[in-house]
Amino acid sequence: MVTLLNSRFYDSNLLYLGFNQDHGCFACGTGCGYRIYHTDPLDEKERYDFSNGIGHVAMLYKYNYLGLVGGGLNPQFPTNEVVIWDDLERDVVIRISDLPSRVCGVRLRRDRIVVILEQMIKVYPFSVELELLVEFETAPNSNGLCCLMGHADRALMAFPAKQPGVVRTVDLADPTISIEIAAHESPLACMAFNNDGTLLATASEKGTLIRIFDSQNGLKLHEFRRGTNPAVIYSISFNVDSTLLCVGSGHGTVHVFSLSGSSIAYPNLTKCLMLKNRNICSGKSHYWTGRSEKNFLKKYMSAKHSFVRIQVPAVTKYNQVPFICAFGAEPQSLIVICGDASYYKFIFEKTGDFSRQRFSVFLELNE
Repeated sequence: MVTLLNSRFYDSNLLYLGFNQDHGCFACGTGCGYRIYHTDPLDEKERYDFSNGIGHVAMLYKYNYLGLVGGGLNPQFPTNEVVIWDDLERDVVIRISDLPSRVCGVRLRRDRIVVILEQMIKVYPFSVELELLVEFETAPNSNGLCCLMGHADRALMAFPAKQPGVVRTVDLADPTISIEIAAHESPLACMAFNNDGTLLATASEKGTLIRIFDSQNGLKLHEFRRGTNPAVIYSISFNVDSTLLCVGSGHGTVHVFSLSGSSIAYPNLTKCLMLKNRNICSGKSHYWTGRSEKNFLKKYMSAKHSFVRIQVPAVTKYNQVPFICAFGAEPQSLIVICGDASYYKFIFEKTGDFSRQRFSVFLELNE
């Protein structure tokens, strides 16, 4: 584990951070507009200043269309409205208004606009002639959880079902084709498809386990253990060939897991377990009986563990938005983008060693 040097707090007024479909770009919404960046190498691509705040920016790969939702203390658009914005023309081309609740998220395909509300998902055609195509009830979903494949030949979407911890996948080409996956016992906190939509990674609000399922039949393929203490999972991303997974949590950590090979055990695990008067790897008082210790150890060791772990400074202390992470353009590179406008690029090895290759404050680019 390497702890990064504390980056200074940047008064960025950031309201949103998110990648596009292939992680090649990321967008941020601010109290006065939006900006679009190339992820790796980092470079500012577009910016537009409004008089008020943008709380969500949905991208369609690298096309000029954006899905915008107002946000912040003074939203640019009503928070129950979605605007499709043409960044070339600098104008609204589609407006979905008077929705029944706050818009929690937007996802775009070339042929679909998906609007995530607090307990419902609505699907529209990507057309000025708006009509509601289909809608789905969900569990409470204030974080706007939803995965949507952008490929022309695959219109798969995943979202929280009505039951806590259950994921529903639907083929938007034929919404009658649907399965439900009992992914976790706790409500869902984060999910992500791999590049071709064959794999679905999920995390619950507990945040200790990350599970990967076959998106076609719901079969569990992998289980990874982030840790033993609960944490909010902010970000999950596969690499381009689905051999690695990175996970960012509210503890300020980024873990990298391998989808191939055997489990990687922590070298200090045995030492931690021997301290029976303490909780696993923590200072909390706890007494372990022989049976409970064996049961915990069996469960603990049945899941794979990360081989890279990075501690990101001041992730939640000052920032209004969580950080996001994804793999970079190079085969073993990792990008971490934080709510204080800091950008990190790391190069890591199979041994778990890594080095920081770049640090920037992305809102200062082109200033």
